[in-house]
Order: sequence, then structure tokens, then C-alpha cells
Amino acid sequence: MKKKKLILGILILAWIAVIWGHSMQTATVSDGESGRFLVVLAKIFPFLNNNDDGMYIVRKAAHFTEYAILGVLLGGEFDLYVKGKVRKYVEPAMAALMVSFVDETIQLFVEGRSGQVSDMWIDFAGASLGVLMCLFFVYKRQKKRQ
Repeated sequence: MKKKKLILGILILAWIAVIWGHSMQTATVSDGESGRFLVVLAKIFPFLNNNDDGMYIVRKAAHFTEYAILGVLLGGEFDLYVKGKVRKYVEPAMAALMVSFVDETIQLFVEGRSGQVSDMWIDFAGASLGVLMCLFFVYKRQKKRQ
């Protein structure tokens, strides 16, 4: 159990570093990275070729996905420490919201970037889904063991 807690803790810190690292990129670098994803995704989803709309969707999907992954990691970590079904959702979701707050604050100090409350909502939605997915699989695993 201690090993699992340690591994999850390291993964969480590493993933937060990835998230905040993306926020520290200038707008030019961030746009280039999103543009590369857009080229690949537009081959699968042609509707993304719609100029600014495609870039917007890719950027918001990236927010959602980053935080969904964080939500899964936090859900797994908090499941080991927290008692109570509601708290097992609320506490990791609030932790992710705090990460998002710092994330958007970082962007206020980076050239060409801006912190946006709308992105925090997207981040929170992704994290919430990630936490719920994690708790669902934990619940299924526990049921299987019984």
C-alpha cells in the first residue's frame, strides 16, 4: 500500500509539472504544439479543418484531457486516504480545481497568454470526469473481490 501511495504521489507531481509546463510556454510555442495536433486530428475528424474553430476545439480538448488524467490520478490517491463516498469525489476534484487556478494564474505572466475562468471550468469538468471514472473502477474492483 505504501508503494502504491508513493507511486501515485510521484505521478501526480509529474503530471502537474507537465500541466504547468504547458502553461509556461509562450503563445507562439503553444500555438505550434496545438497546430501539430490539429493536423493529425483533422485527418480523423475533417470538421476540425474549419480554421479557428478547429484550433479552439483542440485547445479546449487538451485542457479537458490533461485534467481528466489528473482526476484519475487524484481519485486513486485520495481513495487511499479519504473515507466517505462524497469526500472521495469532492476532495480530489477540489484539489484539481486548485491546480487549475494556479495553471491559469501562471498564464497571466507568460507572453501572449491569458488566464481564463472558462478554462478553469473545462479543467474542472475534465478532472471531475477523471475522478468519477477512477472511483467507478475502484468500486467495480471492490465488488469483484467480494
